[in-house]
Amino acid sequence: MARPGKPLPPARGTALRALSQCLWRGQDIQAALDAALGAQRLDPRDVGLATELAYGYLRLKGRVDHVLSRFLGKPGAMPENLALGLGLAAYEILFLDKVPAYASVSWAVDWAKGQGEGRLSGLFNAVLRRVSDLGEAPREPAFYRQGAADEVDFLCRWHSCPEWIVRLWLSTYGQERAEGFLAAQTRAPALGLVVSHGRQGRDLSRALEHDPDLLARDGRAFAFPPATELDLDAEAAQYVTRQSFAARAALTVLTPGAWPEPVLDACAGRGNKTRHLLELGKTVIASDIHQGRLKALRRDMPEVPCFRARADLPTPMRRAPGSVLLDLPCSGLGVLSRRPDIKWKRGPRDVRDLTRLQAAILDASYESLRPGGLMAVITCTLNPDENELLVEGFRKRTDKARVARTWTTPHDSPLGEFFFSALIEKGK
Repeated sequence: MARPGKPLPPARGTALRALSQCLWRGQDIQAALDAALGAQRLDPRDVGLATELAYGYLRLKGRVDHVLSRFLGKPGAMPENLALGLGLAAYEILFLDKVPAYASVSWAVDWAKGQGEGRLSGLFNAVLRRVSDLGEAPREPAFYRQGAADEVDFLCRWHSCPEWIVRLWLSTYGQERAEGFLAAQTRAPALGLVVSHGRQGRDLSRALEHDPDLLARDGRAFAFPPATELDLDAEAAQYVTRQSFAARAALTVLTPGAWPEPVLDACAGRGNKTRHLLELGKTVIASDIHQGRLKALRRDMPEVPCFRARADLPTPMRRAPGSVLLDLPCSGLGVLSRRPDIKWKRGPRDVRDLTRLQAAILDASYESLRPGGLMAVITCTLNPDENELLVEGFRKRTDKARVARTWTTPHDSPLGEFFFSALIEKGK
């Protein structure tokens, strides 16, 4: 990617490859980063920096774009790949204290030359030096109020979020709660861990529960502040699995241990919630539309029967399930801290399409249930059309359906992720 003799630093090259695959070719950032990291052997420090660059840039891309717009006459005229490289270097200068500004300027200018754009290397040098001269100002909200057309414009800049999301949250949740959600998605989410069964797991759980940084605990699930580095040796680490604590809480609150069996996990993905149900001793059958995810589930949990199927069509099961778990496909607006690429790739039209799919999934899954069964609905979004209004609309059009419980992650949760869940009973 750079001119001969001036190789691009490995962390920057990896981050740029992942971001280009994510923003221009539609890959999720985690999949794009995994592929970029897997293509080469990097020092663990470079792995950490590449991850921080990719996710951090996506979280604060709106701030970076606003800063750069002050120094570029026509920001949209620059080729996409060069704009991305300039943006990543500017992100380093603005928000990464551990990287000296001169180092960011150096690699970015050399990279621009290596792209066959020697005429732009001077522009890179001038712009990035002016960005560096801003000092701490771009880390404060007052910087983004300057010249803002209105409050919405300011919030979009400061919280690095598209206007449609800002307006949705303001109209739905009010100013204070909306600003809390906006602030949360600019930061990394809490570190969630689940400890395995057995003596080693019990010993590790006892150690973790006394950690002074512990945010929350639910049985063998723990939450710690972002970027927490736990002192775990290689043996202890094998008994720990990373898993969103907020996602697990959204399932736990629906008391899955009491659900009638068998339980069909109809949008199982890679099986995080399937695993939780197994831990509770439930008989579980899993399905998903994506073959790759099912392959991973079969590898990790070979004891679970699973099949490929669309959740919005009647289930091919011969025996009606006692419960159906629906981890619905959704806009993901509640997990922008963990999946920040979503906000730059989705819009209101995508949400409308999703709500139609969600309604079809609820209808088909409820029809497959045996009388007296339960349907659990979980989303990871902050949008009433996909949450409360979706469930209420289903109840109104469905005879004998009763909503037994609804729940949302508290708006002041320190976890940085927000879920909705509901439990629906099928009448006999």
